[in-house]
Amino acid sequence: MSIKHLALTLLVRYNNHMTTLTIRIDEVLKGKAFKQAEKLGIPLTLIVKNALRNFVASGKVVIGEPETIKVTPSIQKKMDKIGDLLSKK
Repeated sequence: MSIKHLALTLLVRYNNHMTTLTIRIDEVLKGKAFKQAEKLGIPLTLIVKNALRNFVASGKVVIGEPETIKVTPSIQKKMDKIGDLLSKK
């Protein structure tokens, strides 16, 4: 079974110069993303631009769901101790 892909053309702004970025994504994914963006009242292009800006600023990319770390009282105590040591410098 083949997956249909759809080319999504986005305008990316860098300093006052605009360029076109064309990416191929799954048609179903694009539809779901478009609906989510529509619910927020923002264009899908804005979401992709923001993701690119975050990537450039941080040099990091998160693929999948970020992990949730449970901070136990023991861990919190150690973190507080480290924080105290760092604030003394």
